[in-house]
Amino acid sequence: MEIVTYPAIFTPQNGQILVDFPDLPEAFTQGKTMEEALEFAKLGLAITINDKLGHFEAAPVASPLAEVAAAHPEATVREIRVDLDQY
Repeated sequence: MEIVTYPAIFTPQNGQILVDFPDLPEAFTQGKTMEEALEFAKLGLAITINDKLGHFEAAPVASPLAEVAAAHPEATVREIRVDLDQY
C-alpha cells in the first residue's frame, strides 16, 4: 500500500467544477458535481504520480493544505488521498 496525499483546488466555472493540483499541474481534471470532481481528482492524482514513478521521477513534495487554502480563498481546497496500488 502506497498512500499519497496532495491538496487540490476546486473552482466552479461554466457549470463544471475544475480541479487543479498546485504541485502537479499536469493532473488537472473536472466534474459536473463535487462528488464527480472528487472521484476524477483521485484518478488524476493516481495516474500522474504512477506515471512519474514509472519513469523514475520523484514525486514532488505536497504543499501544506493551509498554504494552498490561504492562496485560493475564492475556491474550495481539499486534500486528495489515494492508494497508488489501487490504480
